[in-house]
Amino acid sequence: MPRRLRIWCFGVLLALFAAPAQAGFVILIGSPTIPQGGTGTLDMFLTGNASPSSPDLLNNYAFTLQITGPNELQFSPSQSFDYLTSSQYVFAGDSTNQMTSSPGGTVATTVYGNDTFVGNDSTFSGNPVSLSSANTPVLLAALTLDATITNPGDSYTVSLIPASGNGSMNGSMGGSSQTFFDVVNFDTGGEISAVSFTSTPGTVTISAASVVPEPASIVSGLTALLILAGVHGVRRVRRSRHCQLRAIGGGRAGGDCKHEG
Repeated sequence: MPRRLRIWCFGVLLALFAAPAQAGFVILIGSPTIPQGGTGTLDMFLTGNASPSSPDLLNNYAFTLQITGPNELQFSPSQSFDYLTSSQYVFAGDSTNQMTSSPGGTVATTVYGNDTFVGNDSTFSGNPVSLSSANTPVLLAALTLDATITNPGDSYTVSLIPASGNGSMNGSMGGSSQTFFDVVNFDTGGEISAVSFTSTPGTVTISAASVVPEPASIVSGLTALLILAGVHGVRRVRRSRHCQLRAIGGGRAGGDCKHEG
C-alpha cells in the first residue's frame, strides 16, 4: 500500500475513534429462557449515552415490539403492568398510566395472535425527565410471555419496530408513529424535540416443560405413607400389650419392654 494511502487510512480511523459518541437512546430487549407451556418475563431497558452536563429529555414515548419464530410464542393478553410502580421505571413517580390506572399498552396481532405489543406512556406532570449515561439504564417495560404454543428448543426473536429512528412521531419529519421518544407540549400537542434511538433485539429460548407431579402419583405417595404409619402404630400397640401381659404374669420384661413409656 502506498505510504500516502496508509497515512490517509490512519487519519480516518483516528478521526472515527476520536469523534464523540452520538447522543441518543439504545433500547435493550432481554433474552429470557422460558419453559415450554409456561410463562416468563421479558425486560426492556432504555440506555442513554448523552453526557450528564447535556442530557437528553423525554416526557412521552411509544414503542412497538414484535415476536418472530418457528411457532407461536405470544405476549400474554393479561399483562400486570406492575413495572409502572417500579423505582427503576423511566417515569417513576410521574407516570400518566400509573396515576390514571391505565394499562401500559396493548397486545395486538401482526402475523399470528398476540405476537405484537404496543406500549406508551408520558409524564403526568408534563415535565421531561433528564436521561444520560449517568442515570441509565432505566426500565421501559417488563412484559409477560406465554409459551403454550411452542416446542422445547425453539428460539424466538423479539424486535423493536422499527429497529432505529430519529425518535420523532411525526412522519413528515422522517419519524414513526410505531416507536418514538420525544418531548411534547401537552397544551398544544406539538412535538418540541425528539431523541434518536437504536435497539438490540432479544432472543427467547424455550426449554423443556417443568415436571409437575400428577395428582394420582401424589395420592399414591400419601397412601403409602399412611400405610407405613399404620403398620408402625399396630406394632407399637402389639408390643405394649405383650409387655403388659408379661408384667401381670410376673415375667421379666425384655429389653424391648423397658423403653415403653
